Amino acid sequence: MNDSNINLKWCEQFSNTIANLGITDICICPGSRNTPLTVAFTNNPIFDCTSHIDERSASFFALGISKKKNIPSIVISTSGTAVANFFPAIIESNLSKTPLIIITADRPSSLVNSGENQTINQIDIFGDYVRKFENINLLTNKISGNYDKIISLFQYAIGDSEFPPGPVHINIPFEEPLIESLSSNDLISKKISIDNRLDYDRFTIPNLNDSIIVCGEIGNQEPADKLLELSEYISAPILADPASNIRYLKEHNHIISNYNLFLDKIDLNPKTIIRFGRKPTSKLLCDLLKTHSNVIYVDRYPTFNDSTKKIIKSDINFFVNHILASSEPITQNINLSSLISYQKKINPFINKIDINHYKCEGALINNILDTIDARANIFIGNSMAIREMDDLTNNINKKINIYCNRGASGIDGLVSTALGISQSSKNENQSNIAILGDLSFYHDMNGLLAASKMDLNMKFVILNNNGGGIFSNMKIAKLNYSKFEEFWTTPLNLELNKIADLYNLRYTEIKNTDDLEKLNRSNTKAEIFDYKIAIEDSIINKDKILSEVEKLIKD
Repeated sequence: MNDSNINLKWCEQFSNTIANLGITDICICPGSRNTPLTVAFTNNPIFDCTSHIDERSASFFALGISKKKNIPSIVISTSGTAVANFFPAIIESNLSKTPLIIITADRPSSLVNSGENQTINQIDIFGDYVRKFENINLLTNKISGNYDKIISLFQYAIGDSEFPPGPVHINIPFEEPLIESLSSNDLISKKISIDNRLDYDRFTIPNLNDSIIVCGEIGNQEPADKLLELSEYISAPILADPASNIRYLKEHNHIISNYNLFLDKIDLNPKTIIRFGRKPTSKLLCDLLKTHSNVIYVDRYPTFNDSTKKIIKSDINFFVNHILASSEPITQNINLSSLISYQKKINPFINKIDINHYKCEGALINNILDTIDARANIFIGNSMAIREMDDLTNNINKKINIYCNRGASGIDGLVSTALGISQSSKNENQSNIAILGDLSFYHDMNGLLAASKMDLNMKFVILNNNGGGIFSNMKIAKLNYSKFEEFWTTPLNLELNKIADLYNLRYTEIKNTDDLEKLNRSNTKAEIFDYKIAIEDSIINKDKILSEVEKLIKD
């Protein structure tokens, strides 16, 4: 091999190292400068390579794969502004502690700031939002000098005892000629082992009498059953966020699901709050965490992006096992009996809410969870979707996996993230459902191209209230400002059936609960389910539900 083909030879060695680390999913965006990378990865049978036209969509698609598999996926781009389009997904990867590897092709450094076409300064372009950045120059045709860098970057992506999983950025300047000839990748595969053991605190058992457990978003790799074991051992209620992956795991009277409807109407005085996962969706619950004097946060990475003062560095397994082995069980807790009592008062009413009588977003989500088969993957959107899920869905026994982008809680890239989850679930006999607002759906509409190209099984349920319905809860909405609709609600007036036609997807309008049965039909292609609702009707019906709950709480 002569030196004129050094780019491809190096990329083949590079891709083989990546394969030996156990990574299989590669999302590739078209371009010229990344040609050596594209050839090397697509010519390696180990990888499942997918082609993506839009870099922003590609990076969120990769993020969805990583969320589902809990290992890094890779996204590759050419140089220039293509690189910048990765930034929103990188922010989400960073804040949600999701492993992701970004590989960007670049022009030689001599061309930066020279006016050369498609050339920007890509060095450290993502700043502190990536765990690690490396600019790798291909000075020789041997990978040995960069081998340790690649292993180190992988370690940063999956995390270790000091820092959580997250995104890393590898920037590779390529000199021309980019590629001279094709070759067969005959490199030998050899599994690379990474020691990913974490060190945990040897903590003193806190006083857990009269405590409550608060669960925010917890990844599907964490053992939710262990939290139920802890709850039973110390007689503590679990206030379970929708993204905790415990609310819909199994029915259990210790799991409190509709707390956001009554926390401000009852006296709750826990001596200790044990918190797991990210900060919860509920503002009431977050306010309780802020004002309570004894909140203990248990997490592998408790100091990352969190303000809690009392922390225990541990995963759920280690913490619960230590409590069980080192303390006596607690048999009584006034908070448990009180919260169970309030939950039981409203359970029958919440269970019978349906969109035939209460036309609102929360009622729809309630009915979806009641209708769908067990063991589904659900990707829930931000803004109104997850808040309504928090308010109006009960603890059920369905082993539903909940995914979301709550790291930065943006509305960008949600379609593509959901499709990435579907891509990584192809070998599982599970349905995939994404529940998104119409603004979120529109914001990443071009992600639907991947759905039709790859025959991805995803049912998109769109809360179509014609704009940002969540803003109707803001104070400005009640001040009759004449420009509120134009600059806050921003009506889209989209006809989703035409979007379905554009991307060759099946379309269903949800008019009543009977239409929801179609969510269970077997289909290897994506579908759009359109729930049209006027935000005014939604507000009226939600207020009726809240009034009824208030009456039940007072009885």
